[in-house]
Amino acid sequence: MLRPVGEPRRIDRAIRRLQGALKGVAARRVRLTWRGGELLTTIHWARDDSFWWAFEPRSAQPDGPSRSIVARHALLLGHAPNAPTKRESITCEINLPRIADRKVAGIIAVDEAGALYLAHSGRMGGTRLGQRKAGFREFLADGVWRPLTWPDGEETEALIVAPLDSPRLTRLLGQFVDTVRHFKAGDPPSARTGLCVEPALVDSASAACDRRLVDGALHEELAKRGLFGGADDLFSLRGERPQPLFALVADGRPDELAMAVGSLSLASARGGPDVRPILVAPAALFDRDDAALQALPFACVRFRWRGARAVFDGLDDALE
Repeated sequence: MLRPVGEPRRIDRAIRRLQGALKGVAARRVRLTWRGGELLTTIHWARDDSFWWAFEPRSAQPDGPSRSIVARHALLLGHAPNAPTKRESITCEINLPRIADRKVAGIIAVDEAGALYLAHSGRMGGTRLGQRKAGFREFLADGVWRPLTWPDGEETEALIVAPLDSPRLTRLLGQFVDTVRHFKAGDPPSARTGLCVEPALVDSASAACDRRLVDGALHEELAKRGLFGGADDLFSLRGERPQPLFALVADGRPDELAMAVGSLSLASARGGPDVRPILVAPAALFDRDDAALQALPFACVRFRWRGARAVFDGLDDALE
């Protein structure tokens, strides 16, 4: 179970940690614009992930009927496939209060193991007319949504944007910016790939974030091979060969592996010769349990991280 971090000093440390972990080339004296405001500041361009970011402190303002004073950090974000100019528009802003506050969309969350996450309530400012508060939740239905328990015991749901200690933090934040951009533009949600057996919620929020990156990379690799068929099932091999069905192990924990193997075994039994089950797992798991994995009655594909991208070994052999 996740809960918001509520101690100001701990939030400040988490913000510094987030700021230090983000990558980007500095662009100075850039004028940022948004509806109702402008700001001259330094931004950082994450070229490979097509966005820029900047942190700005927000002065303490009276908040709510109690008129209590709430100071905030503002993480400003903008879509940027090309190098920033001297004037940029903000795509979205994640406000992070220095106390636990349900009225603010940005959240620093912590799990039972003490791992910290950048999270978002899903409430979006600057949306198009007619877009409901629940619209972003529906738009990003396959995002890493997790329950949060607040200090008063109330439970809400939040999107986990990225673990603060993930080496893929910048890539995950870039995906969030791109998703918000499409949502605010009124675009239809991206079709779910449907490549992998749906996992049970046994994985951590961190593993779930990696799972989305691996699934996306697998989708791209299969698209390169021309292996997509009709729009209804989203994926099928052309010809008479069995249709692949993947189960993905994100971090190699025994319970996650057991669920993946069980899901593939059940799918294979139901689908018979029309289904080709394929297990996708981290290379480190193969290094540890290679003999056991090779003894499984279905093909195995290993992946490793090259920067923030998953690359696969044995994929073509598994598809034959």
